[in-house]
Amino acid sequence: MMVVIVTMMATTTVPVKQETLRRLRSYKIGGTTYDEVLNDLMDDNPPGPFVREHLRRLREEPDIPWGEVRKRLRL
Repeated sequence: MMVVIVTMMATTTVPVKQETLRRLRSYKIGGTTYDEVLNDLMDDNPPGPFVREHLRRLREEPDIPWGEVRKRLRL
């Protein structure tokens, strides 16, 4: 399923799973746009803490070969 995000400048298509679209739609109330919903969600989870956690994991957790990662994620 595709989500179309409309901005003032352009329209972008973002591929998402059906379940993700269902969940995203539950955040969309009234005339709220998907762009507004996504920005609100990202504002609530700023990248700083996310990046710090990523860097912590890189330092502290063991390296996992890419093939194993793909297998775990079923890619």
